[in-house]
Formats: sequence, C-alpha cells, structure tokens
Amino acid sequence: MVEVVPGIHRIETRLDGNLLCLHVLRGERTLLVDSGARDTPAAAIFPALAAAGLPEEIDLLLISHADADHHGGNAAIRQRSPYVTIMSHEFDRRRIESKEHHLRARYQEVVAADDVPYPPEFMARQSDIIGPDTPVHVGLRGGETIWLGPDMRYEVIHAPGHSAGQLALWDRTRHVLIIQDAVLWRGVPNLRGKIPSPPPYFYAGAYVDTIRRLQALEPEMLLAAHFPVIRGAEVAAFFATSLAFVEKIDQAVLDAVRSAERPLPLSAVIAALDARLGPFATSIQWIGPALAHLSQHVAARLLSVRTTEKGRVWEAT
Repeated sequence: MVEVVPGIHRIETRLDGNLLCLHVLRGERTLLVDSGARDTPAAAIFPALAAAGLPEEIDLLLISHADADHHGGNAAIRQRSPYVTIMSHEFDRRRIESKEHHLRARYQEVVAADDVPYPPEFMARQSDIIGPDTPVHVGLRGGETIWLGPDMRYEVIHAPGHSAGQLALWDRTRHVLIIQDAVLWRGVPNLRGKIPSPPPYFYAGAYVDTIRRLQALEPEMLLAAHFPVIRGAEVAAFFATSLAFVEKIDQAVLDAVRSAERPLPLSAVIAALDARLGPFATSIQWIGPALAHLSQHVAARLLSVRTTEKGRVWEAT
C-alpha cells in the first residue's frame, strides 16, 4: 500500500495479468473504494492494512460500479468487518447484490438478440471471482458528500458510461479524482504494457459526457483501477486520448455498416472494429462499444436495425 496523498492510500494488486487498484481513504473512519475479486480482501486488502499500521476494520465500502473485479469481494469484506456500510449507485445495486442478476444483465441479456455470445469460459471466470450475494446498504445517486474527518470531504459523482451506475469520488481541496473505471483510455493495459481489450463502455453518449465533466474539474491527480497514478500534464492527455478513441470507434462503426454490401450482424461489426482499431486479444469486449454506437446511430437515423432468424442486423438508412 502507498499513501499517494495524506489520507488516501492505494493498494496495488493484480488479477488475471492486469493491474487492479483499490483505494483506502482514512480519516476518523476508513472508507474502501471497491472490494476487488472474491479473494482480494484476504490476499491483498487486509494484509496491506496491517502492514501499513492502519485499522483493519473497514467502516464504509463504496463500490464504484458493478463488475466482478470491483464488487466480487464484498462478502469477504463483510465477514471481516461485520458492521461495514456498503454503498453503490442505485442503478448498479441489483447487479452488485446478486451474482445471478449480474451475470444475466451484464453478459447474457445484452446479446440475447445477437449472434455473439460471451464464451462459456469467460462467463465461468466472471462467476468464479464473485463471492456470495451481499446486500448494498445505501443506494447513492451522485451529489452526496462523504465526511471522514476535518478537511476530508469526498464528493460522490455519478459518472455513467462504463456502467449505468459508475461512481467517482472528488477531493476538491486537493484536486484528486478517484475514477476507477469511469474513463478507460484506449483500453485497459495489462502488466506487460499490452492492451488486450478495447475500452468496454456500454453507453456511448453518457461516457463522452462523463469524460468531459470529469475533465472540466481539472484534477491534478487521477486514481484509476487499472492504470498507474496519473499526474499533472498526463491527466489532460489521458482524457484527450480517451475522447479521441471514442470518436474513432463511433466513425468506424458507421463506416463499417455503410460500406457493407449486406446488413451486418454484431459479429461482423466487431470484426470490422478489431481490424481497423485493433487487433485486441480479448475482442469479445468490443460488444459494449459496438452496441452502444450502433444504438446511437440508429437513434440518429443514420442506421436501421431489424431482427432476422439469426439475430439483429444493421444497415444504412
């Protein structure tokens, strides 16, 4: 654990070859941002607290969004800290509380009408790293302030895009912004410096709005879940690169469908995206951005969608 600024500690661990960072905010109480995967609390969080000489009792647990590597350790945290108050955005609450609902809503329902299912081994891994169902005690909406002590107030920001209920925390006094997965650059790099996945957001317009709103805060430090600490001039570059890549995806989706000689199913759109902007080893993560931009272009009447026996297809209007 590293104290990046007084009262904000960063636990850097790893999961499936990727950097996974959790943040501990310590004042008169201890707030943990994200619980990691099922085994992260025992393997990393509680040992890090002990090594740093911090109390091992967690008072508040803020889940930034519903994803297996961010809420999978909730049950393990509650087992060790039985009086912990678990918080999340109301929009992601059901997915955080229930593994069955999370897997169905996050991975199955979204492609139920398409020809690209998430692979069984991918689904099995997601299921494996989520612990037992655990309730969320407080549903947030964004705009709340969490007080941890004198001069330690954190503003809760609703930052949708990656998920409907993604949250960020803003320390206005020190200009530190904890974003976790709210902004995802050109994709999430692994520990070898490669980028195996495109940025997996599911709401294109909201994602762009989030990046611009967070950028307007002019933070001096960004703390994300899968990136090293981002400081100074790197902050503006991180936001600019993230926006530019969204624009490239948006145009690539439109070009792929417009240039096709036949209506394209989701699999063909993903293949076109990966050929133009990849390749990515985990190309299945194109599902989110592809569907997000297809939906946006249909809403703008630039594309149309219809359902066939094999699934949905998109074509130019």
